Amino acid sequence: MGHNLEEFELLNIRSQLQRAAMHAFNFYRGAIPLAECQAVVEESYELLGRTAVIKHHLVALADRWSIERLRRIGILGDRLGRTAPDVLFVDKDDAGLAAAAAALLAGYARGRVHAGSAGHQPSPGLDPTLTRIAAERDLDVSDAFPKAITAEAVQAADALVLLGGVTAPTIDPIAAADAEFPRPRIERWDVPDLENQPDEAVRAVLDDLDIRVLVLLAEMLSARRPVTGPTGSSARDG
Repeated sequence: MGHNLEEFELLNIRSQLQRAAMHAFNFYRGAIPLAECQAVVEESYELLGRTAVIKHHLVALADRWSIERLRRIGILGDRLGRTAPDVLFVDKDDAGLAAAAAALLAGYARGRVHAGSAGHQPSPGLDPTLTRIAAERDLDVSDAFPKAITAEAVQAADALVLLGGVTAPTIDPIAAADAEFPRPRIERWDVPDLENQPDEAVRAVLDDLDIRVLVLLAEMLSARRPVTGPTGSSARDG
């Protein structure tokens, strides 16, 4: 009986992943082949599953993460147009600093800059103190969840922000030589980790991040690359 239940659960997960792949395929209107969507969805599910304690929500998270990953993959493959600069925040586990910085930037940018976060060793979930204090400050981290560093996130980034003393992710030297997608600007923000910090220390770190993010946003918008279509040509109004 237990063996049959396990087989049923595997089949159910496989079916859900196929639906997630079809969702991504339709979301990008066929610009990215279904097989590639399926591969990215399955990889995202597997990466999330490595650290997850609770598994029942993983397909939904893999679906959401795959949409974002495929956006970058499509841009890098000249199948989707770039509509805004990309910033990737990286810390040790994507449970605190990187997630908070990305949420701050997304809130201020309102679509003018894409903000993402990732961790060298993703945590099972967000830091509970961050979640509570973010709610006090009306900082929306409801969509945040710890994610691994992926090649396309690094390669598509215009700016790579390293927090908490982490090392920079490896950048493909061939990709870095690409004239359209050059090596990202790298910044190191010397801010303390949020783990096991008292509330006042977390609030102080968020205040610091808030100022840094506003400065970064202004710099990114002033140095913004032209918006491009799938062929790399500049998009024009009208």
